[in-house]
Amino acid sequence: MDAVTHLNKFKAGRRVQERTELARTRLINAGIPLFSERGFDAVSVRDIESAAEVKRGMLAYHFGDKETLWREVADFIFRQIEDERQTRIDVLRDVSDKEGLSLIIRFHVRFYAKHPEFSRLMSQEAKQDSWRIDYLVSKHIKPGSAMLEPIVRRILDLDETEYAHWYYIMISACATIFSFEHECVRLFGFNPRDDGAIERHADMLVDTLLGASPL
Repeated sequence: MDAVTHLNKFKAGRRVQERTELARTRLINAGIPLFSERGFDAVSVRDIESAAEVKRGMLAYHFGDKETLWREVADFIFRQIEDERQTRIDVLRDVSDKEGLSLIIRFHVRFYAKHPEFSRLMSQEAKQDSWRIDYLVSKHIKPGSAMLEPIVRRILDLDETEYAHWYYIMISACATIFSFEHECVRLFGFNPRDDGAIERHADMLVDTLLGASPL
């Protein structure tokens, strides 16, 4: 094989790989709002392929089935919070306990404001006894909660059950206003995802959960 032929084959292979990655990305991006807003059972393979603007059969070709795509979507969503949360936790050693807990709360408020699809997906799945909630809890939610638990329990002097209540109070309070964005606009006349509203929500939540904001 001469050098030109080899180069052409290399370029052709690269184009195929790029098209494959593009199609996979489109399917995942299409699945995020569909699974988050409608739920797994209400979304068809054709719905996803249409939203992704790919040919029929592409979901099966790239992922095998809807269940596998759902796992890929869930993993993609959770990787965002897991990577960012770890970064915040790494800096806790350099600040006081209450400052650290304030940073954790503020991080969750800002994350849910930026990614309302996260809490919408959880609202779909957490209320059902299914293989999907088993997957989310075992692979993502339990490790994330276990990372926070010793920090929160030590700072606030909570037992295991009290931490569970604190966890749900914190997560719900961080997420609901952004997940219910359209209701908030109609009910109170402002978009909760505006920068000022996000920071005000973070301030109020820190004051509520810690007694007074240390920042």
